[in-house]
Amino acid sequence: MEASKTIKSNIYSIVLFYSIAILLRYVVTKTTWIDITDNTFLKICLRGIGPTIGALIAFKVFGIKNTYSLAGKLKPILLSFIVFIVVPVLGFAIIGIKESENVTVTSNIFIAGAKLSFYFFVYGILEEMGWRVFLQNQLDFLNQYIKYLIIGVLWFVWHLNFVLTTSNIIFFFLLIFASWGIGKIGDKTKSVLAVGAFHTLYNLFSVDYFESTNKLIVLALSVMIWVSYILFYDKVIKLMKIDNQ
Repeated sequence: MEASKTIKSNIYSIVLFYSIAILLRYVVTKTTWIDITDNTFLKICLRGIGPTIGALIAFKVFGIKNTYSLAGKLKPILLSFIVFIVVPVLGFAIIGIKESENVTVTSNIFIAGAKLSFYFFVYGILEEMGWRVFLQNQLDFLNQYIKYLIIGVLWFVWHLNFVLTTSNIIFFFLLIFASWGIGKIGDKTKSVLAVGAFHTLYNLFSVDYFESTNKLIVLALSVMIWVSYILFYDKVIKLMKIDNQ
């Protein structure tokens, strides 16, 4: 009886979360409201803020305990921040933004590269506050593969792009796969920085603001460092403790 009550509460909280997330997504992407600002950082954040606001409100209304933190199990937070954010941002600072007809840099292309990539990481974290930090935990009563499938479907619908094209079909299956992959990382680390970084991987891969080869090099090196850090975290921490003694 108690389990049934908990599941019902989980479902109600998910309905509240998703209603807010999709409403804000509609307002930002399907109306002209976002045009009130020319600030690139703010525009990027507003596109991904719906899941965060939905999650925070659902957490508060239903008294849900958040099991995630910025570093999660990958403490200290400074080391995780360097691994997941500083390393790739430095990489994009080194290669710089690629200027084109649609992209004009008024300052330094290398500083612009760092700033823009950092903006994308903030966006990734904002989305992940909803999909992994909130939704994945609330669906823990399900079989893990059903859980990842539901998250992938809701994630796809949230984008409000239902045109039946090959790229959209590929995107749908990519989100299903990402729900499994990032979900596994979330379950293992409970780290907002970690899931946010892997979310940002696709966003940076898909944009045309950086020279393709250099971008792929930065992303590939970043992923190698992220995966190694997660897999060998315990050994890294032990070595650091030995060095500090």
